[in-house]
Amino acid sequence: MNIAIVGATGMVGQSFLKLLDERSFPVKQVKLFASKKNEGKTILFRSQKLRIQSLSKENLKNLDIVFFSAGEEISCEWAPQAVQAGAVVIDNSAAFRMDKDTALVVPEVNGSLIKEYKKGIIANPNCSTIQLVLALKPLHSHFDLESAHISSYQSLSGAGQSALNQLKEESQSLLDNTKSLSLTSDEHSSAFNCIPKIGRINEEGFSTEEVKLMQETKKILNLPGLKITATAVRVPTLNGHGEAVLVTFKKACNKESLTSALTEAKGVEVLTGEHLPHQRFVDGRDLAYVGRIRAVPGEEGKSWMMWIAADNLRKGAALNGLQIAETLIQQENKG
Repeated sequence: MNIAIVGATGMVGQSFLKLLDERSFPVKQVKLFASKKNEGKTILFRSQKLRIQSLSKENLKNLDIVFFSAGEEISCEWAPQAVQAGAVVIDNSAAFRMDKDTALVVPEVNGSLIKEYKKGIIANPNCSTIQLVLALKPLHSHFDLESAHISSYQSLSGAGQSALNQLKEESQSLLDNTKSLSLTSDEHSSAFNCIPKIGRINEEGFSTEEVKLMQETKKILNLPGLKITATAVRVPTLNGHGEAVLVTFKKACNKESLTSALTEAKGVEVLTGEHLPHQRFVDGRDLAYVGRIRAVPGEEGKSWMMWIAADNLRKGAALNGLQIAETLIQQENKG
């Protein structure tokens, strides 16, 4: 396949390149696109130095798949042009996710939607949404999901390399006593701080990240009437997102049957006993991990709490996009 990565110098773009190699993706040619300030630089891929280019109509010709991970503005401008040039676009931004004519796909959950599209754009969901629906889908299939309430604890890698750099610099500065804690009371200071807001706050009091999680979950699970709320918190960890989830079902179940439903699901691994799916554990891994499963007292087996964690750069972004491409290739080969 002739492929391209838009946003190749970013953390997700770098994850795409790493995973292309790890998964032996059938690559004939790779084009890398980034901002003009990076034009001409090179990135090593499979022993070849690939030169970074700027986006242009000419550079988008003769491509089969283009992975976009450079933000909504770039996707809105260039994704339709890539489609017009003949490529399939797999977009990691929020630009097309809630468009009614665009498939929003997690292959293990609703991969069948991929075959329904014609040449066009397939949307990659938000990182926190992906790990959530991997667990909710099998639970809904078995016990009929009624509501879900989520608190997400999201790492700084989700905000990009500059946010990670800021965390490291602020932390070192505080540890070296070059600043006092009283001088870092700003709500945007990430070191030793949890910030209960990711994105802008709307009139209803929900942040951008919370709205994404709620709306995208309904769309992917095809549950427009699902009762769902979210609180998204940025935490001072380097990588991996965690979610505390409270779900209520219409059908009662016991812990054994609930755990069995999750264990049988694709893309999910259940950790039991003393094993915990904490953020450092999931870093570099490809599944969504579920643990701390427990029943809500007095709810007669209908309400359950659990913890879900996953690597937001891999399954939460690049890996899910690559799996969409792999599923696309498999379906076209069968057809």
